[in-house]
Amino acid sequence: MSATPAPSKEVARLRLYILSILIDIAVLGLGFALANLLVLHSLWGEPGKPHGLVMFAMIAPVYALIAINGGVYGIRMIGNRRASAAKAVWSLAQAAMLMLLIVYLGKIAEQLSRLTFIVGLGLSAAGLVLARRLIGWIGLALVGKVPHITVLLVDGVDIPMPREAEWIEVEALGFDPEQRDAAMAARLARGVGWAERVVVACPPERIEAWRVALAALSAKGEILVPDLRRFAPAKVGVFDGYPTVVVAGGPLLFRDRLFKRLLDLAVSLTAIILLSPILLVAALAVKLSGPGPVFFRQQRIGKDARPFLIMKFRTMHAAQTDQKAEKLTERDDPRVTRVGAFLRRTSIDELPQLFNVLRGDMSIVGPRPHAPAAKAADALYWEVDERYWARHCIKPGMTGLAQVRGHRGPTDRREDLVNRLQSDLEYVTNWSIWRDLRIIVATLGVLTHDNAV
Repeated sequence: MSATPAPSKEVARLRLYILSILIDIAVLGLGFALANLLVLHSLWGEPGKPHGLVMFAMIAPVYALIAINGGVYGIRMIGNRRASAAKAVWSLAQAAMLMLLIVYLGKIAEQLSRLTFIVGLGLSAAGLVLARRLIGWIGLALVGKVPHITVLLVDGVDIPMPREAEWIEVEALGFDPEQRDAAMAARLARGVGWAERVVVACPPERIEAWRVALAALSAKGEILVPDLRRFAPAKVGVFDGYPTVVVAGGPLLFRDRLFKRLLDLAVSLTAIILLSPILLVAALAVKLSGPGPVFFRQQRIGKDARPFLIMKFRTMHAAQTDQKAEKLTERDDPRVTRVGAFLRRTSIDELPQLFNVLRGDMSIVGPRPHAPAAKAADALYWEVDERYWARHCIKPGMTGLAQVRGHRGPTDRREDLVNRLQSDLEYVTNWSIWRDLRIIVATLGVLTHDNAV
């Protein structure tokens, strides 16, 4: 007896949408009904006063529309309860704010039981989070095992196994992209099944054949070109109707640079004011630790690879400071003073860079600036990885993605630089003002670190 064919992805998505929306609406109704019972001691509320069920009737349709638009439902959310719950609660918050606006403009706020609304909203939010597990269970029962959304078709090339995609050897499918007929097209469609995204890894001479073959699928088709990896971080552009590969530059629009500069000014000025006692005490400690200047200035590579003088509290004996950074600092380095060791361990030595930020040489968040002579093991940084220069298309920062991920301290091995470079390029490619704020907050947890030397 043949097995029941799996529903198409369109039917499965429709089922999941309807199921999830109905469950969420039921959760909202139950939440506000319980709020009625807890606050007003009646399921129907008080005569002449809007009660929980009326609030539910106002908020439920708005929530459903916002949730659908916000991507709360669908195949992607099955098995991803945390993301689905976060989106659902945020949709509820937006619906609640819109409802309050309507209540205010309608001048019915005095008739609204505020406590019922607050309790109902809290119960509904908790219910939406708990409902994600129920939606997952019922969804799996209805549509079966959730398929991979992305399928990687491997056609005669070596490529590492992907983490979040189904790996399929083209040879096992019995499919040949150069044989263009209906039977072969149907074989490809059956092979990729539910996939919404089909990525093909193939030799260059097969790209054109795969381009034609993928065009017949309803899924998004992409061809993986390993040779383009050397251009990373790269984007796709268009010039006069021709596709181009953007291999350099300008990751930030003028608007983005403006927002980032305003954030830098606000944070640096606030930090200088709030941390002024620490700055003064640290300056005094450095002065008393021995002869020499309080501040250490060193040439670093900045935006557009232009040099600038970075400011730090001096942490080494004045006669042993390394202006060119030709020798890496070692653990228990005899050149470092006792005060300097403490300043390095607590990151206080970096605080004068707030003035670099004010001057515009640096940003609060960005790739850390390096000295031209700095090395990873026995090689200059750009000799280790030619992608190194791509990190200079943005201002260097006091902290960055690499630092909050723990990639800091001396670069004794080439891998130490590569790990930092990967994070720097990720930051440059996917910059947002919200990511800057998250990195600033995360930095507070890594101010004291064991890698400081």
